[in-house]
Amino acid sequence: MSAIHVVVRPCPSSAAAAPLAPLHGLFDVIVDGVNVTARVGEAQALTLLGELAHAVASLTTGRRDRATLQLYAADEAWELGLEADGADALVTVYRSGPSPEVAVFERRVRLAELRAAILNAIDDGPGDAPPRSVTRALAVARGVLATAEACPRAARAVAELAIAPRASRGFGFSARASFRQLGREARREAGDTGGLERADLHGLLVEGSLAVTARGRTASLGRAQLFLVAEQLVTLADEALDAWQGARPLFRRLEVGEARLAVRHGAGDGPLTVSIGGPALHARGEAVNFPEVAPATLAQAAVRFARAVADAFTAGDPGQGRNLRLAALTASAEALASRAEDAERDDSCENPDPESYRSFGLPRRATEVMGPWEHGGKMRFQPRWAATVPGIDLRATFLCGEMLVVGSARETASIHRATGVVAWRAPTARAACVVTPSGLARIHPDGRVMLHELDSGEVRFSVRVTPRAAGGASGAVVQAPGLPKLLVLAEGDRKITAIDLVSGDVRWRHALRRPGAYRVRRAGKLLLVAGGDTALSALDVATGEVVWRVRERLPFSGDTTVDHDGAFALAGTARGRARLLHLDPFSGKLRYSAELDERAAPGQAPLVTPEVVVVVTRDRRGAGAAAFSRKTGAPLWQHAPGLTAPTTAWLSVDDALIANSSAGTLVCIDANTGTLRYNHVFPRNVEADQPRRLEPVLRGGALFVPQHQVHVMRPRDGEVIGAVPSDLIPDLVRVDERCDVYVAEESGHLAAFGAGARLALVKG
Repeated sequence: MSAIHVVVRPCPSSAAAAPLAPLHGLFDVIVDGVNVTARVGEAQALTLLGELAHAVASLTTGRRDRATLQLYAADEAWELGLEADGADALVTVYRSGPSPEVAVFERRVRLAELRAAILNAIDDGPGDAPPRSVTRALAVARGVLATAEACPRAARAVAELAIAPRASRGFGFSARASFRQLGREARREAGDTGGLERADLHGLLVEGSLAVTARGRTASLGRAQLFLVAEQLVTLADEALDAWQGARPLFRRLEVGEARLAVRHGAGDGPLTVSIGGPALHARGEAVNFPEVAPATLAQAAVRFARAVADAFTAGDPGQGRNLRLAALTASAEALASRAEDAERDDSCENPDPESYRSFGLPRRATEVMGPWEHGGKMRFQPRWAATVPGIDLRATFLCGEMLVVGSARETASIHRATGVVAWRAPTARAACVVTPSGLARIHPDGRVMLHELDSGEVRFSVRVTPRAAGGASGAVVQAPGLPKLLVLAEGDRKITAIDLVSGDVRWRHALRRPGAYRVRRAGKLLLVAGGDTALSALDVATGEVVWRVRERLPFSGDTTVDHDGAFALAGTARGRARLLHLDPFSGKLRYSAELDERAAPGQAPLVTPEVVVVVTRDRRGAGAAAFSRKTGAPLWQHAPGLTAPTTAWLSVDDALIANSSAGTLVCIDANTGTLRYNHVFPRNVEADQPRRLEPVLRGGALFVPQHQVHVMRPRDGEVIGAVPSDLIPDLVRVDERCDVYVAEESGHLAAFGAGARLALVKG
C-alpha cells in the first residue's frame, strides 16, 4: 500500500543550520515520495497539523465522510481534501479561487497509515518550543486521534453517468464520469433544508471524459474536471458573446486537465472558430477546427452543459443544492442563457397610434441664453446668512419655492432662503431624495418610500418596494395636465413601479425580462426604460403597458436624451464600439443610427443643440466629444479623448458646449464646427479645493461655474462678470430665479449670497 509521511520541519536552532532557514515552517504530506501539499507559513504549520488530526479522527470514527483543510501559501489559497472510501482515504490538493488548479486528485492511502503518520509527526514536533496555546491544541488533537476507534465502513457509492445535453444547432458538449451517490437515509438528511450554505469545491471535483460534437462529428478532449470545465466554458462563452456584440477581436483558450479548447473571433460581425485538442490529437500533432459557430450557439451549448453537470451533482447528493460554488455556476449559466436569448430575439415593435401620444408634446431640452445678465455690467454678491449642518447630504439639498430643503445624516430641515430661519425639522435617515409637486420623496436603502410635506415635514404616506442593488435610485416624476400624478421608480433589478403621489398606492408594476441597472426617462405620456439590456422600451404612463420597443445588438446604457421631437439613446459595451440612435419618441421608429469611434462616457447622456447631437467620449487619456448632424446622423467633427480631464461636467447652451473640468479649466466649443470659442484656467490653492460636483448652472443669462469658488460669466463670450465671495468649497451650488446663490460644502457648512442690484443705462 501507499507509504505516507507527515513532516513538520523544525526551526533551525544554531547558526550552522542557517542555510536551512528558508525551509523553516514547512508542512508536508508525502505520499509515495511525492509531496502532495503546498508550503504553508510558519504560523499555521503546527495549527494545521492539529486540524488534520481532528479531520482524520472524524473520518476514522465515521462521523464524517469528507473533510477539507485550508493551506495558505504566500498569495494563494490551497485546500487539502480528505474523503473516506472504505479503509482508505482519498487525498486531493487543489488551489481555490476564481481559477482553480487541481495538483493531486484522489490519491488513495490507507487511513490507518495516515493516522500513524500524523501521530508520529506530533510526537516529533519542532525543535524550538512553540507557543503554549499551540502545544495545548496539539496535545488535545493527539489525544482525540489516538483514542479514535476505527469504524468499519463500506466503500463510497458512485454511479457512472453520461452527461449528454441536447446540442444547440448541432453543437454541444458531452461527458461521462462517476458521481458520488448517497444512500436513502443520507440523501434524506442532505436534502433537509437548513440555513447553512457554504462553498465546497472539494465536493465538486469529479474527473471524467469530455467530448465536443459539431455537425454530426464528435471529437474527444480527454479527461478533465467537469465542474471546472463548465465554469470556464460559461466564462469563455460570455466573453465571446460580448466580443461579438462589440465587433471586437477575441482569442481565448481553455485548458483543464487534458482538455484544450480555443475560441477565435475576428473584428467585425463574423462567427466564431472553435478549435479543440486532446491527448490523441496532440500525439498526432493535429487539432480539430469547427468554423462558422455562432456566438449564441456556443453560449447555449455552454449553458446546457453547465445545467447538466449541476443536475448530475444534485441528483446523487441533494446537499450540493446549498453549495455556493455550484449556485454561482448555475446563476452565471442562467444569466448567459438570457443574454444568448436576447442576442437572437427580435421583438421590436412600433406604436401604431403615435398621434395619441404626440398630443402631449415634449419640451425643448436645449438651453437658450435669455435673461437680464445676457448683457450689462458686473454682478455683485452680498452674504446673507450661514448655517452649520453636521453630516450634510448634498444629494438631499434642494431649492423648493421660498424654502431650501437640506438633508443630513440624522434629520431634514427646511430653511427660509431669504432669512436663513429654520421653518421645520424632521428626524430622517440618509436616503435618495427627489422633489415632487406633492412633497419630498425619500427612497431608503431598505426599499421604504416616504413622502414628506414641504410645508411641515410630516410624512404624508409610506410605501415599501424592493430595494435597488445597482445603479442607485432612478425614476421620473409625472405631473402634467391630463396625466396621473406619479412617482415612477426602478424597483429591484427588473421592475418599474408607479406610485400615486396623492394616495400612496402602487398604480402599476411592469416586470422586465432581464435584470439590469435600469433608468427611466419621461417623454410626455411615455416612459423610456433602458439600462444593461438590448431593448429600449416605452411604457404608457397611465397603465405601464409597452407602447413600443426597439431591440438592438448592443445593450442600451440608459443614457437617453429627450428633446422636442426626438429621443437620442446610446448603446454599447464597456469595451468596444458604441452607437448613437435617433428615435421617434412617439412611434418608436428608428430614424438613424451612427457609429462611434471612441467609447462613450458612462453616465453622460447625449448633448443636444438645435442642429447637432454631441456624444461625450472618455478613456484613460481624458474626455473628448463627437458631433453628428441632428437631422441625418452624419459625423460633423470629433475631438479625441484628452481634450479635457476625465472628470468633466458638460452643458449645452444654444449652439455651444460648455465643459467644466476637475483640472480647473472651462472650455466652450462651437457645436456646429467644433472650434474652440474660449477657455478659462481658474486658479486654485490646493488639489483638495476641487468641488465634488462640477455642473455649471445657467440662470438669468449668466453661467455659474463651480471651481475653487463660484465664478460667474456670460456663456456667449466667456466674459467673467463676477464671483461669489465665499470661503467654502462649492461642492453643491443652487441658484434661484433672482440669481441668489446657495453654496454647500461637504464638511457641513452652508451659506447664502444675494445678488446685488443690476445697474442699467437709462436713456432720456
